[in-house]
Amino acid sequence: MISKALATQTELLMGIGNRNNWKFVNLGKAPIPEQPVRAGEWLILSAMEDNSPIPTRTMHRIQTIYQEGIRPLHWVVVHEAPFLLSAPKQEKQKKPHLLPYLALLGGLGAFLAATLITTAAVVDPILIAITPEFDWIEIDRWYA
Repeated sequence: MISKALATQTELLMGIGNRNNWKFVNLGKAPIPEQPVRAGEWLILSAMEDNSPIPTRTMHRIQTIYQEGIRPLHWVVVHEAPFLLSAPKQEKQKKPHLLPYLALLGGLGAFLAATLITTAAVVDPILIAITPEFDWIEIDRWYA
């Protein structure tokens, strides 16, 4: 029977998650992004470029990883970033009526306010460690 003499950084990192009952998720392999990247409704950027506050729980996980001797190749933060709505196209009218525009603006204002509140509630930064094997491991996610 052939066995591995050395575990990969990915296996060691996943082992830390298992021992601490943390739900680390192996998201697969990908290269390290050289600049911020939009993937669908997600924005991926280097943790060094991100300025969002990191919760104490997440900092504890990072410290534990380093204390265990694991050195991820890179860290990235992923933010939910839905595309913004484009402005409606306006048709030319000979005689503008102010009342319909006010009603439209009021409706759009209420819609945008509700959208912003909903978006603020569901935006969830995700901290990902990239191992030397280029595996992306979700370390934690939190609600901003």
